[in-house]
Amino acid sequence: MNLRRRTVNQLAVVGALSPLALAAADAHAQGRKNAAVLGMVLEPPGLDPTTAPAAAIGEIVHYNILEGLTKINVDGRVTPLLAESWTMDPDGRLYTFKLRRGVTFHDGEPFDSAAVKFSFERAKAEGSTNKAKKAVFDNISSIATPDAHTVILTLNNADGNFLFRMGENTAVILHPKSATNTATRPIGTGPFRFEEWRKGTSVTLVKWDGFRDAKSIALQRVTFRIINDPAAQVRSGTRPARAS
Repeated sequence: MNLRRRTVNQLAVVGALSPLALAAADAHAQGRKNAAVLGMVLEPPGLDPTTAPAAAIGEIVHYNILEGLTKINVDGRVTPLLAESWTMDPDGRLYTFKLRRGVTFHDGEPFDSAAVKFSFERAKAEGSTNKAKKAVFDNISSIATPDAHTVILTLNNADGNFLFRMGENTAVILHPKSATNTATRPIGTGPFRFEEWRKGTSVTLVKWDGFRDAKSIALQRVTFRIINDPAAQVRSGTRPARAS
């Protein structure tokens, strides 16, 4: 199917006018088709946005497979995602996140405060290649997890963009048991799960029925097709995947 789209990294289920939302709209208009093919000029070097800066990684996995505490909408607003709410102390240095309950990873492991702590400590660890390490994670002085559904982050310096940064693909939450394999087989909490990566050809995602709002996801399958020649994209009937 052809796809009219604005971005590749905004997810239909959380209300943005997203590529997959647009794909779903196209599918409905074209007789309830439930699959989409998106063209990409550049193949990502891996599928872990927390260890490599390539934009193509986030275009495939962010909000689709992997999620963070917050979501950045197409209008720039920051809304809850894996964190259902938060509070900030007046000095702007202490954030308390209340996590969404009943969320699991695609492998059945629970999403909880331990997964958040692991992901952020991994991002700020010595040798981390997360592109937001210095700007974001090195500014986190402590991570407290008083219970399975609460995370308290204390910053060295107040950051007015901190909630926005928590919605970027560098801050997605990984589970400790599967994090090392994210570059080749990402496992997240999003509405789509990784199915196959045919190097040089395509990456395929399929709908995850265990998603917390699976009924809202119209598409059953999404294929990101690697087509280096833009003219070939036109001939194949795909549309290029562009980051916002």
